[in-house]
Amino acid sequence: MSNNQVVLGCGLPLEQRVGQAVEAWISEGRDHGRLLTGKAFFAVYSWYFRHRAGLDSAQAEFVTASYRFNGGSEGWNAMLRLRTECESCRDTYRLENIGLCTGCMRYTCYACGAHGSCAGEIV
Repeated sequence: MSNNQVVLGCGLPLEQRVGQAVEAWISEGRDHGRLLTGKAFFAVYSWYFRHRAGLDSAQAEFVTASYRFNGGSEGWNAMLRLRTECESCRDTYRLENIGLCTGCMRYTCYACGAHGSCAGEIV
């Protein structure tokens, strides 16, 4: 299973899914193929901004390596300009203007906000 699949899977809190991805990355010699891309990277990097003070050094190194792998600031800014839709109301937004639930990994606009019984955090 790829680290993207681990992060995008539901059931465990995002912090635990990130921990599993970090362990796999380290156990495979910090292989670039284990770094995050796409929606998984967007979720973890957005979450990282709120929780970086509480991360251990391996988690911080993994997020930083994924950031660099995705093109650093240029890649991040390009990603933020991509468009996706809120999975509740189906309105379309740039990624910079939409949140992602860390529990169910659904994009959600700020008008729709939290969605029912999901305990995830909107990042």
